[in-house]
Amino acid sequence: MQISLFDSFTRQVSAAAITGYQKHISPHKGFACAHRILYGGESCSQYIKRVVAKEGLKAAFVYSRERFQACKQANQILRSQIENSEKSTQEEADTQQRQQASRKVTQKSSFISSNNTDCFDCADLGCNCAEMVSMTLDCGAADCSFLDCSGADCSFLDCGSCGS
Repeated sequence: MQISLFDSFTRQVSAAAITGYQKHISPHKGFACAHRILYGGESCSQYIKRVVAKEGLKAAFVYSRERFQACKQANQILRSQIENSEKSTQEEADTQQRQQASRKVTQKSSFISSNNTDCFDCADLGCNCAEMVSMTLDCGAADCSFLDCSGADCSFLDCGSCGS
């Protein structure tokens, strides 16, 4: 297929303009092509440059709409993945924090009973006293009757139980 002198000129000028963008603007804009990052292959500018060279400026305008829409969707997918990753990381940090708090409370509140059983001193815990008393088994010295722990939220604690 023979292309006109004008068409050849517009292809060359367009390709040169895209090359200028790729070398001088794109590296400084602070982000990369989302389509290329998500799917691999060529960036949007490289895709349009290739279409211009092969099919001309008119085809590049038509295809660029589809490509930029796909790039926008790729950007939304990447952002969603990042947000999910951040939520997951935050949930892991929260879980680790709860576990550390539980270990601190367990270490602080533990004592050895008269029969060498490791038990919890309910006076040091902000948990449900009835639950703690049931966990102390035969610990003799543990008396939680004076504590009012109603409304205390101890869902983050893994208090364990006294073992013999």
